[in-house]
Amino acid sequence: MARALLHVIAWLSAAGAGTVSVVVEDYEASAAPRRGGEGVQPESRLSLSKAEAFRGKQCAELRYVFRQASGLQYLEVVTPHVLPTTARGLAVAVRGDGSGEFVRVRLVDAKGEWHQFDLGAVDFKGWKVLATRLDASHGTWGGDANKAMEPPVTFHSVLLDSLVKPAEGVVAFDAVTVEAEGRPEDFMEASFEPSEPHGYFWGRRRGPSGTLVVSCGAPESVRSTVAVRVLNHREEPVGEPQKVAVRIEPGEPYRRRLRLPIERYGVHFIEIAAGATTRRQSLCWLPEPAPTWPESPFGVCTHFGQHKHTLPDTLGLIAKMGATWIRDEISWGAVERKKGHYTFEPYYDAYMQAAGRLGIRPLIIFDYGNGLYDNGDAPRSPEAVAAFVRYCQELMRRYAAVCRDWEVWNEPNIFFWKPKPNVQDYAALMKAVYPATKAVNPAATIVGISTAGTDLKFIEGVLKLGGGKAMDAISVHPYRYPRSPEASDFLGEMGRLKALLDKYEVGHLKVWLTEFGYPTQLDPRGVSQARSASYLVRTCLHALTLPYVERLFIYDFQDDGLDPKYNEHNFGVIRFDNTPKAAYAAHNTMVRMIGRKRFVRALDAGKDVICYEFSGDEGRVIAAWPRAETATFSLDVTARRLALTDLMGNESTLRTASGRLTLPLTEDPVFLR
Repeated sequence: MARALLHVIAWLSAAGAGTVSVVVEDYEASAAPRRGGEGVQPESRLSLSKAEAFRGKQCAELRYVFRQASGLQYLEVVTPHVLPTTARGLAVAVRGDGSGEFVRVRLVDAKGEWHQFDLGAVDFKGWKVLATRLDASHGTWGGDANKAMEPPVTFHSVLLDSLVKPAEGVVAFDAVTVEAEGRPEDFMEASFEPSEPHGYFWGRRRGPSGTLVVSCGAPESVRSTVAVRVLNHREEPVGEPQKVAVRIEPGEPYRRRLRLPIERYGVHFIEIAAGATTRRQSLCWLPEPAPTWPESPFGVCTHFGQHKHTLPDTLGLIAKMGATWIRDEISWGAVERKKGHYTFEPYYDAYMQAAGRLGIRPLIIFDYGNGLYDNGDAPRSPEAVAAFVRYCQELMRRYAAVCRDWEVWNEPNIFFWKPKPNVQDYAALMKAVYPATKAVNPAATIVGISTAGTDLKFIEGVLKLGGGKAMDAISVHPYRYPRSPEASDFLGEMGRLKALLDKYEVGHLKVWLTEFGYPTQLDPRGVSQARSASYLVRTCLHALTLPYVERLFIYDFQDDGLDPKYNEHNFGVIRFDNTPKAAYAAHNTMVRMIGRKRFVRALDAGKDVICYEFSGDEGRVIAAWPRAETATFSLDVTARRLALTDLMGNESTLRTASGRLTLPLTEDPVFLR
């Protein structure tokens, strides 16, 4: 088997001398790679196996299931690695099962463009090395769409595509090898392994710690120097970089415990320069988890219904940031696959039951068409509407012990309502669903409209048709990125929505903001992680001053992918790999500061300063920030000393002078007690 790999390396090297071949992924780590894909069946499993490894002690083994269904179905073994700029070829050892499925590899470049190369069909049994030149013809999408691989290029995954279906079987992958010009040390890869899962640390006695790990797939020992630098949540350097001399033996990564110069709470970035690559990862250190409670307004959007996230880790992180609610889905087409028959996948039961055990309240969307009715469009025929109503009732009965809050459709004012948005059809569906669901559970909250943006025209259309009487709360998605909530008149927009509800005599309806967010993609519509954290908290604090706004769901909890330029891959408060973003710490701080408190009043604390007072059993808290980027806070106070907590959770003591507090502000809210 090793001889087969050497033959491929020789073929890759044929273009010239001065090249080196190294294994960038050998699947020897203790943790299994992440499983990705589309149309993923819950029976599919990815694990590390010590049976029949091609190289070393273990390989990545994929037990796949593909169904006879329309749409894409493929599975990915995701292990990102930054490749040298001179990389020219790539090879993967595949243990085939003769199924005829197809193997591809995916890479993503610095501009967010994806590059997919075909390796070949699995028409063999046992180990075989499949290879490609990186200058070969291949598929591309996304990013800047120029079809050029702009460095640095990241190897993302090996992919098994469903060329044959239905099918199930087992394949394995090992020894992802790259050929490039350069020296062995150019191929070093370094990372920081935090001592706590995914880099979340809690409490003063559990400050950030971990291990520097440096590896190199070269066949000989390598000596070099690695630079480690720490940055704060604004991506500003903290202290001086550490220079670490390393010696890496073949097959044995260099490991060294690191002391990090981190003395303050919050999200920090660890940047490691090794060889020709620089890698940045994050960790989070906070005083304590934030509280959750049954009537909390705070929630996040998740995608368990799309078989994303991990249990129970994801829900545990959600609770610790102070989010009591999740908004998710269990779609009609996934439940009713044969007319009148309802099937609930074990994963749906698992995530709903796990949420219940942790005290997290689900808001579940009744959503989307079913190919069995109206050609898969939104239900409008009597048969389809009746079937959709039965699906809603089945969901409610199935999860009655966990969920009592339900939303009818998602963003029916845009393309999610097929073939095109229709106010009359949506209002008719609301009127059919509402009495039927209330008959199942009179105490259920049925949430309606759920527009993309605060679409007052669509909302008024539904209200004119009496739709406001067929819901217990109204939801909107007031996205406004990259503008701040102040510059985009968030409060004014909410006021216009309330006036519309009053006009149609449904002013009693509470408003649920079931999606809003600030994505961090690298283009003019994205914002930095620090600004995303600031704007999200500011939006929440504004909303809490409005008595008619009841629930707040940030979209979304976790980045949906790795494309740095695609907004849908960058909305999360944590990253795709579960590591924290600045917004995670900011949300935790906000909930710990104003948690169960109620808004009391707005205070005059200076020109261009926003200042809100909240009060509860544990006293008063003032939240303050500038309307723009900076301002000076100035307020008469009776206390001689106040505790100030910044957005990352760091507390300091302020002394007042002659009964007045003066304080410079940045765009991050601060909390005063």
